[in-house]
Amino acid sequence: MSLRRACWSIAALIAFAPARLVSQDARPAVVAGRVLVRADTAATVPASGVTVGVVGTSIVATTAADGRFVLASAPTGARTLRIRLPGYRTTDRALRLVGGDTVRVDVVLERSVQLLSPVRTDARRIEAELFQTRPNISTVVIEAQAMAGVPRVGEADVVRVVQLMPGVVARNDFNTGLTVRGGEADQNLVLLDGFTLYNPFHLGGLFSTFMDATVGGIELLTGAFPARYGGRLSSVLDVRSAEDFRPGVHTTADLSALGATARFAGGFGGGSGAWSIAGRRTYADAMQSIFTDDVFPYHFHDLQGHATYALANGTRISVTAYQGRDVLDADLASFEADSIRVKSNRGRWAFDWGNQLLGVVVAKDLGARTTIEQRLSTSGFTTRLDLGSGASTQRSEVRDIRAAGSLRVRGDVHDGAIGYELVAQRIRYASGSPQTETTLFDLTQRPVTAALWLDDLWQLSPRWLLEGGLRAEALSGRSWAALSPRVSLKYFVSPQLALTAGAGRVTQTMQSLAGDGALRYFDVWLASDSFIPVSTAWHWVAGAERRMGDAGSVRIEGFVKRYDRVLEADPSEDPQVRGDEFLSATGLAYGVDMIARWQRRSGASGWITYTYGVSRRARDGRTWAPGSDRRHDLNLVATRPLAKYRLGARFNFATGTPYTPIVGGVTRRVYDPSLDRWGTGDPEILIESLGGAHNSKRFPVTHRLDLDVSRELVVRGATVAPYISVANVYNARNVFVYLYKYSTDVPTRRAISQFPILPSAGVRVAF
Repeated sequence: MSLRRACWSIAALIAFAPARLVSQDARPAVVAGRVLVRADTAATVPASGVTVGVVGTSIVATTAADGRFVLASAPTGARTLRIRLPGYRTTDRALRLVGGDTVRVDVVLERSVQLLSPVRTDARRIEAELFQTRPNISTVVIEAQAMAGVPRVGEADVVRVVQLMPGVVARNDFNTGLTVRGGEADQNLVLLDGFTLYNPFHLGGLFSTFMDATVGGIELLTGAFPARYGGRLSSVLDVRSAEDFRPGVHTTADLSALGATARFAGGFGGGSGAWSIAGRRTYADAMQSIFTDDVFPYHFHDLQGHATYALANGTRISVTAYQGRDVLDADLASFEADSIRVKSNRGRWAFDWGNQLLGVVVAKDLGARTTIEQRLSTSGFTTRLDLGSGASTQRSEVRDIRAAGSLRVRGDVHDGAIGYELVAQRIRYASGSPQTETTLFDLTQRPVTAALWLDDLWQLSPRWLLEGGLRAEALSGRSWAALSPRVSLKYFVSPQLALTAGAGRVTQTMQSLAGDGALRYFDVWLASDSFIPVSTAWHWVAGAERRMGDAGSVRIEGFVKRYDRVLEADPSEDPQVRGDEFLSATGLAYGVDMIARWQRRSGASGWITYTYGVSRRARDGRTWAPGSDRRHDLNLVATRPLAKYRLGARFNFATGTPYTPIVGGVTRRVYDPSLDRWGTGDPEILIESLGGAHNSKRFPVTHRLDLDVSRELVVRGATVAPYISVANVYNARNVFVYLYKYSTDVPTRRAISQFPILPSAGVRVAF
């Protein structure tokens, strides 16, 4: 090339370059990405229906079911992208857009709160997103709004709402313990914000420890749950704390027939943080003291705190604390005309129990697709029983220090996670008599449990979702280790209809000595060691789910649970012998459950659940049904807002559970050496009952209708919501237990009923 031609070429390039650059700037930019929402502190899911737009322009897009969006004609230059979704904090992203280029933006939205009279959240969208993006086998998500209006006993109780879910059986009206798909009450992992609560009940199981005002929602998993969950055989119940990001201090006060609850909450840091403190105390003892000196000195209280904060660098910190206590300190002789204490059980009783929990979570987003999380917590339960001012005492304690963490990486096809859990526990169970300076037994255990888990959600195609996981566990003191695989699969027949299947192995290294009785005051825990084996079971689940948009859904699942080993408390245990605390059995539970939910944005809402189940245990060639075995269990729950009122109703029909009949009685005779003869004692005649075959009879069917009516009023800026609930409206005589009497000529059997017609009233005031 000649020098002249080269100069002309350079000159032409210089001349046309500005025009070419102008031409490039004139072309629009493209913005594409994906929006996720944080369903809980541990997981995110794609969000559909999110509004994504460029501020100052009319360019707007809406995310699809997989959370993806595209803005194909975005203007160039310095721009702000705004992402909005009701119930979540609006997020702005500063961008510099170049014509002809594509900018990738991935966003994770954090939950917020909208004020629509009292604080309400709209979670129908989350349920629809879980249907589209996860297998979510045997999973039910319920937000606080959906639980509002369910008739209550004394006051609203989240665990009584859980008892209305598919696969969950309520033994009777007096117990909020959960028996899930043929399991036992100690086989449920109960969590508060992801932290373990060992005995989340008050008053002999009549009420749970969760205060209604503090509950933001629940997630219940009844089978084939993911690999990140371990330690229980039947279910996982995670209760999420409510969060209020509104600036200032907002107060909620609840007064009920049972007690009083107060909650203070608010936001800080310009919407980046939220805090809450709540407390509850029963006042039946205080009310009795006004009218009589013979006060039954029992009460319980709860204290709960929660805080969360999101830093500018993508780090989130949350703290949850809980402390609850039941206290009974009574001199039972004072309730009798004769104050002479002739028996230890007529002296002073001291009985108290409670839970403590403190947990911290630190999570950080490493870019738009990677999240690392670390958890540290301590949890414990203690109970102490003192009969007759030291004549007999029992003590049960469990304490733990727990560290857990996970690393999650989200991709277009794979959503994978790896995590660990390390738990050090101290468990003590003791019994004796300080008065006589004797000890029946005093057992202290210090087990350490370690677990590693892997989980991967794989979108095989637009129609197929596969979630596979593996949990590796080990326990000190028994030289035990195991691998527990988990897998679940979803196939979309259509965008609104999916078929699901799942399987998994589960293990349990802590067992309860509470037994299989109708009442369950609390669980007395012992850990697996060289004497106590580890319980194991397999879950198999298959089902179908049909969604009707945001209006509702119907899900039917069949389940089989095979217990390779399940432990039951030995009623003939010798306190002086280690290793006979439990009896080992095998078991099988199978059945089908259904849930139909309707959740329109206005009008009536609620759900219908039905469970058919069969549960069996076997040992030494003998087979029996556990006390929770119900064949049929139907629940109908509905709420209807009217112009000024909200009506709620719940109807239950269930077949009877097994019990052991009493077939006769025998008089226990004692020898009197002064008279050289046998007698029945003076003045007592002791008759010992003779039982029939274990759980060979069944109680009659039970049925109950509960109603609730409430109204919201605005008084000087405060929302006042009084309510009236009536349990067992038509006073059905549902049998709780039979009492037999063989000391008369004609033996008699008398039925003790469960709840009679039981009205209660209360009011919630929110500022």
